[in-house]
Amino acid sequence: MTESPEDRTAKWLVGDRLSCVLHLGDGSLAYRLVEQGHEVVVAGDDVVASRHPDIQYVRSAGERLPFVGDAFDAVVVPELREAPTALAEYARVLRPDGLLSTISRQHDDSIPWMRKLREITGARDSAPPLADTFSASGLFHEPEVQEVGSWEKLDLPGLMRFAEATKHPSVGESALAQVRELFLSYGGQTGFLRLRHETTCVRARVDKSAMPQEAAPPDTMLLDFR
Repeated sequence: MTESPEDRTAKWLVGDRLSCVLHLGDGSLAYRLVEQGHEVVVAGDDVVASRHPDIQYVRSAGERLPFVGDAFDAVVVPELREAPTALAEYARVLRPDGLLSTISRQHDDSIPWMRKLREITGARDSAPPLADTFSASGLFHEPEVQEVGSWEKLDLPGLMRFAEATKHPSVGESALAQVRELFLSYGGQTGFLRLRHETTCVRARVDKSAMPQEAAPPDTMLLDFR
């Protein structure tokens, strides 16, 4: 079976071996990683429920991570924080030669229906991650960058989920009614719309020789919602 671009991207972010992965934020990439056989811990202030039986959930807040040092083979940060404290924390919890990875996705606004959608919902695409962020901290080796372009088919429920996830925060829920009309205008005959997106991935290996002496982490709160 041919791997999807999303599966290839997930593998690239954490390397070629099965790993213990810390995923910052409760996002869909964490579930793809656990399906590939990785041991995954999801941490963040958005952890409010257990959504997968094979994932450990940790409620955390602030830049300090509630884990001992050298705990993970990879740390995946969908939205990389450039603050020195945050970068130092990512480096601290990584094992020697471990990977810090980040990802962003840009959608092709030149497609006619996509331009119309942006008029309705605005835009909330994340900016491409800056590779310089890794090396400037002095805690990581030279970063690697990979870009993956792919097409996706969206039926009406898929378009509604996409519009909800990418609409600008200032746009109200009432605008979503116009999204249904957009689908009927552009996808009514085929039953789907084609969406093109460009995914930018950056990863860098930690340089543990630049790390300060280990300090005790804050208390960890594992949440069990079963």
